[in-house]
Amino acid sequence: MGMFRLFSKQSSFRNQLFITLSFGLLALAAIASFATAWVSSVRTSELMLSQGRQITQNLAQQSALALLYGSPENAESPIEIALAFPDVQRVMLVSGDGKILTNQGRNATYSIPPLNIAALPNAALFGEDQNAWHFAAPVFLQGIDDGMPDYAAESPSQEYLGYVYIGMSKATLKNIRFTIFTNNILIALTAALALMFLLNHILKRLTNPLFNLSSVMQQKRSGETNVRAAEEGPREVVNIATIFNAMVDTLEERDRQLRQQNVVLESEVALRTRDLKFALTAAEEANQHKSEFLANITHELRTPLQAIIGYTDLAIEGLLDEGLDDMGEDMQRVQTSANHLLGLINEVLDLAKIEAGRMELNLEMVDLEGVLIEAQDTLLPLVQRNGNHLTINHPSPTSTLIIDRARLLQILLNLMSNAAKFTNMGEITVSAEFNQDRFELAVSDSGIGMDEQQQALIFDQFRQVDGSLSRRFEGTGLGLSITRQLCQLMGGDVNVKSKDGEGSTFTVTIPLPIKKAGRADKEASVTDEATAAIERNPQSAASGQ
Repeated sequence: MGMFRLFSKQSSFRNQLFITLSFGLLALAAIASFATAWVSSVRTSELMLSQGRQITQNLAQQSALALLYGSPENAESPIEIALAFPDVQRVMLVSGDGKILTNQGRNATYSIPPLNIAALPNAALFGEDQNAWHFAAPVFLQGIDDGMPDYAAESPSQEYLGYVYIGMSKATLKNIRFTIFTNNILIALTAALALMFLLNHILKRLTNPLFNLSSVMQQKRSGETNVRAAEEGPREVVNIATIFNAMVDTLEERDRQLRQQNVVLESEVALRTRDLKFALTAAEEANQHKSEFLANITHELRTPLQAIIGYTDLAIEGLLDEGLDDMGEDMQRVQTSANHLLGLINEVLDLAKIEAGRMELNLEMVDLEGVLIEAQDTLLPLVQRNGNHLTINHPSPTSTLIIDRARLLQILLNLMSNAAKFTNMGEITVSAEFNQDRFELAVSDSGIGMDEQQQALIFDQFRQVDGSLSRRFEGTGLGLSITRQLCQLMGGDVNVKSKDGEGSTFTVTIPLPIKKAGRADKEASVTDEATAAIERNPQSAASGQ
């Protein structure tokens, strides 16, 4: 496992290169040793085979008389000479009829050669095993001059007399092989170790500058300052060190400039934040004064306007009693306009009360179905005027909940009147349901619908989908804004889902039970939200955005 860790990605470049080259040198040494031993072994084997054939051939030439007369004593001298060779283990003389005349030697069990010896022209290797070679050579009578008169030579000039056998050991060859391989391995390993030592020294000289450069980079990474790389070593490493030092100088200069800019920016942000807090406090005070003024002025406007509506109602009754119908119709128009104006003033008054923190909740047990029926009866003429069909999904008759009835009715009337105003010859659906944790009211219509850009504006004060002077739909743009603020006053909210040309669905969600929120809580919430926005984006505050 340690060897594998040397080749891992975490190992140094020098270690990986040294191990790779060392393995290459060792492998090359082993291959060279095996190759040299094999070539030497083949050559030695060929020499010993040649020697065996030569010894066998010489013995065959000197054993003719012994085989001719069947007298092994005539071959004792040649046999002793053959056995004098250290590798010759056994010598045998065999007559032509297969009779063994002599069998001398140290080892080797003789076996009859599996071939016709008489057909061999000279000595030959006819077999071998793990421990020995087996040679044989035919013996012929070729006009031997033994002192006999010519008339006594009855044998032919070329007569097969038998053969000689020599068993030659492979021990010397094995020893030579082992010695050659051992010597080659030792020489190769010695050379490889010497080269590895030299290689390690060269690699250290080449990689030490890289190692030092890596150490300097690691120190810089850990946060140390005034760290520079030594510009020494190979030319490429010197170039890298020079570039690294230049880069460090540039980064340190930029870091110094950034710290200075950060100090300046923090001081500017602190000043702007303080100014913004003062401006926020002043704006909140001005908004509070504005809301109080609107509440007071709308209250003052409602009093004479209600008197006008009352006197107009009396005048209408008097004119109708006297039969002056035309003048009565004119007075009814005056009364309708006065009621419309009173509705607008009431919306401004509600908005002013909410912003001034004067809007309080009157929580009571409310029959939800009764509120839905009252809203239906109130807005049915407006719904029918545009040819719309109103559907109300009534809850269970015994369904009651604790809520501010007046504010719930106001929310419902605002949403239903908004749906009736922007829907022509369509469907308007109102559904309400609640459980112990949540109350939900949904008003859907098949009217003109809105795109995403319009949906982002409809809950803003005094904003309408069409705010131009030539708009088709009347209104102050306060209905949906007041609806959302009333929902938030009760701890809930109102959301819209709509597509241009496909209608809209407004959904009111109020958690139950409802908790009353005081004026101080609301002002603290507004101030906290504004302060948090400044703290989250101090740069925007500093730039005056």
